Amino acid sequence: MRDWAVLLIGCVSFGGAIVAALVLPRHASLIAALAAVACLLASATSFGSIVARYATPEAIAGSMAVFISGITAGYAVVSTLIPYFDRPGREPILNPGQGDIDGVVLVGCCDPERYDLRAVARRQNLLEHDAGIVVPVTALPFVFFAERARYRTIGGRSPGHAAARRVADRLLDGPGAAPWRVALAWCHTPATPASAVASLAREGVRRIALVPLGLPESGPLDEARKPLDDLLRVAGAPAVGTATSIWQDRLLPGRLAERIIAATAHAAPSEVGVVLVSEGAPPVWEKRYASAAETETYFDQRVRALLGDAGIPERQIRMCWLEWQTPDVTEAVRHVAALGCTRIVVAPATIALPTLQTSLDLSHAVALARVPEEVLVVTLQPWGDDGGFVDAVRRSAAEALGALRERELDS
Repeated sequence: MRDWAVLLIGCVSFGGAIVAALVLPRHASLIAALAAVACLLASATSFGSIVARYATPEAIAGSMAVFISGITAGYAVVSTLIPYFDRPGREPILNPGQGDIDGVVLVGCCDPERYDLRAVARRQNLLEHDAGIVVPVTALPFVFFAERARYRTIGGRSPGHAAARRVADRLLDGPGAAPWRVALAWCHTPATPASAVASLAREGVRRIALVPLGLPESGPLDEARKPLDDLLRVAGAPAVGTATSIWQDRLLPGRLAERIIAATAHAAPSEVGVVLVSEGAPPVWEKRYASAAETETYFDQRVRALLGDAGIPERQIRMCWLEWQTPDVTEAVRHVAALGCTRIVVAPATIALPTLQTSLDLSHAVALARVPEEVLVVTLQPWGDDGGFVDAVRRSAAEALGALRERELDS
């Protein structure tokens, strides 16, 4: 019986260790991989002992059944536990300080700076429960493995956080700088808008503008804002208002048009093709947040009109999405290349911060277009800390803070 017990326990542990090796961060996954090897060796030893002791077809078939079913059971059980890594963080405590200071919370819905098991579990749970995107349990560990591999490909660190910090720094420097307190918040744990607001409140900030660095409405942003609604019910809570979408700024389309024209390297307008890229959203969110999609489309149309004024034919300017929606980047690049454009500029139009998608998937999508050799494709970086973008964020925040002050005076 001892050999049968070791065989079963070893196989179940091996299946579970395989899942752990796929989903855990790199150093922990190495330990899990070593544990999986040890479990497999123990199981193989017990299997050999059973076969040698009984030497019957029934014993061999039974031990094989235990071997396969044990590994399957261990893999399946641990895979079903993955969603529970999305544990809610500790709710921040609001202790308002005394002061009359304005503050700004920049909310980024980009990737975590480093691979984070909890953040990936949070995203997958949100996609399943809120957007109807269901990944089979058996395939779920490979979603995490692929995400970890993407971080490793890019050097272990997603560039979005660093770009957001530069935006925050530039917001307070240079011409037009305002005496605000600025905090960063993310749509993934642990630094949520609620914790950023609580931190500013302790510093005596009385009015706070939330400025989403990206879409004004989205599933991740709504989920991140939920703890904030409860927090603001506390007596003495600061006044918090959400700023107007930065994509409605009157000057920002002109800045993107300038960047695109600068990338054409003085090519003739008839030879230039432009691909304006947006992030995209699952079908459920696309319908739910239709106003956000309209804002994106309106921004792209204003850029398109400005490029048309510069001489680029409007039929050579295409709008597309990086994921979920069509046309995708590959199709859009092929389309403008088929029109005879020999200089194509791919511009992330309404993508504020660089992400894993813009760093890895965007270039891959362009390469898949397989344009002729004489066609040169130039891919612009997302906005990041571009001066025009920072100015748009500053204007949006100032407008929201001004509205909060007027509300105070009216009350």
